Amino acid sequence: MLDDAEWEKLSTLCNGWIDDVADVLEGLKAGSEDAERSVEGTPLARAVVRDLRVGINAAIQEIVERTNTLTVEMARFQA
Repeated sequence: MLDDAEWEKLSTLCNGWIDDVADVLEGLKAGSEDAERSVEGTPLARAVVRDLRVGINAAIQEIVERTNTLTVEMARFQA
């Protein structure tokens, strides 16, 4: 079992990593949305960018689900 200082360090590192991943994914999402708007007149390019946006959104959802699972598991260790 971790002592309070070890738990705090682990929690801080984990939360920092999660925040960094979320920032990167949100930046990719915003970039893909900008790209999609910039190719509105070109159907093929628009479809490629839309597929990219869909993939990025799926990655964001997976990160959210994994974060929720990680949060629950970490709470079990703390209890």
